Amino acid sequence: MRTIPKERYLELSQVFHWATKEHYILMLTKKIERHRRTETMLPRLVRKGKLSATYYGKKLVYCALRKNRKRISGNEYYPTIEHGLACTEALVRFCVSDPNCELIAERYLRGHQIVPEWAILYPNKRLMFFEFCTKDNFKRRAVFKSKITRYQNNLDDLVSKFGEDGFVLFVIDAPREEIKKFIKELKAGEKFMFCDYQTFLSVPYGKQITEPIYIWGGDGKSYPLRNA
Repeated sequence: MRTIPKERYLELSQVFHWATKEHYILMLTKKIERHRRTETMLPRLVRKGKLSATYYGKKLVYCALRKNRKRISGNEYYPTIEHGLACTEALVRFCVSDPNCELIAERYLRGHQIVPEWAILYPNKRLMFFEFCTKDNFKRRAVFKSKITRYQNNLDDLVSKFGEDGFVLFVIDAPREEIKKFIKELKAGEKFMFCDYQTFLSVPYGKQITEPIYIWGGDGKSYPLRNA
């Protein structure tokens, strides 16, 4: 394997939110194993001021130096590390499942009254916009409904900026049956897919797109994303 240039790490850091070294390794090698280049490069980029790092539990996690990454106190950040790691985990899983795609960082998705965590553009010009919803945010149903409404009003503009068609995937840290019940009441429409975080994480790496775990906003039934 050719040596991975430092620029590639910096490119990924712009799309990743918070990330572990394992996220970088899996994204770059498509393998879950130790990778000396990554284990050396990430601390080096921190020392050179290209990345920031902090401990989350016993794990060292990394993120790009961005103005919107604000330390609240100690190791507390906004947006939270927990939220950022979930966004990165999802991105890595989709890219391992289908590397033939283009990644779009959050900063390029601004200006439309709604800001996805990231987006993926596939060769057929179809876009997937990603949202991760924490337990706390899902409990705020009015806020969640407002986000759906803003997507309904602005999705076409977002899509036209990068591709020809698109949909939004919400991964929600809440019980699956509770999500299904809410979707039935919500009537979000055919441009939305939903999945609970526990089921999402249970899928083996490489099968994130083909497993029928995604609840369609159109009829409330579960499908693989290949059919989205």
